[in-house]
Amino acid sequence: MVNEVEEKRLSPAEVEMILRRASELSARSRYRDDEEAPSVSPQVLVQVAAAAGISERHVRRAMWDLASEKTAESRTIARKLYGPARLRTVREINRPADPTRDHLESMLRVEQGLKLRRRTEASSLYDAGDLVGAVRRALDLSGHRALLKAQAVELRVEELDDERCAANLTADATNQRGEYLSLGLILGATLALLFVFAGFQSPIFFLGVLPTLAAPALGFRLAYDRTRVEMLRSLEALLDAAEEGPPKIRKPDEDDEPPQGRIQGLKPIPRFVPKAEPRE
Repeated sequence: MVNEVEEKRLSPAEVEMILRRASELSARSRYRDDEEAPSVSPQVLVQVAAAAGISERHVRRAMWDLASEKTAESRTIARKLYGPARLRTVREINRPADPTRDHLESMLRVEQGLKLRRRTEASSLYDAGDLVGAVRRALDLSGHRALLKAQAVELRVEELDDERCAANLTADATNQRGEYLSLGLILGATLALLFVFAGFQSPIFFLGVLPTLAAPALGFRLAYDRTRVEMLRSLEALLDAAEEGPPKIRKPDEDDEPPQGRIQGLKPIPRFVPKAEPRE
């Protein structure tokens, strides 16, 4: 039976399932302590994956995604009540990495109005900037610059090969979540306090304390969800524009240029002939 299983050819899906199951069994039985678990270099991991029929490109893409996920936010009360604050979009773009990075950085500055705070070889970080950026964020009701509401926007572009790259945009909406949560709690507590005072006169008003506390929090939760949707839509729109590439500048044709030395739209000037003086 064992020989039949060993001689059977496995599909990529079966390889994935078997490797995942084997890693789970190994983690349960052998390595109870993380300090005793051996480490594996990326080069060795690429070789092992190649033996299992997994391409190097997919392995490095998975390692890059894992490194990005490590920066995820911790599970707090605000996350449980209002949901995650880190919004992330990843897309593989069939364009070189450097022009794609330059195009995305230009759109973040020009179209979204963000300010560059830090730029490294791996990533670049943007935010709304100074007080002027906060005022523009408050006055922007159209939703075209939704990323102004984010606390920070991180851009990462990884080169896959000469003609392809992977773009990663992450928006941190922790400030918006905190503002909505604070407003919901303050408004709910204020209204609930009124019902408490009224309850001393008539106990029936105590029944409205809990609904009054929950209603503002629910309303601001819906407002926060709308903000998250607008931010995600803006991130997706930036990646859509990056796939299309920067707009091509049209060069004027020779037929469009006016002839040299001639002014268009003017009538010819009549020739001036001096009037002959009358003879005496």
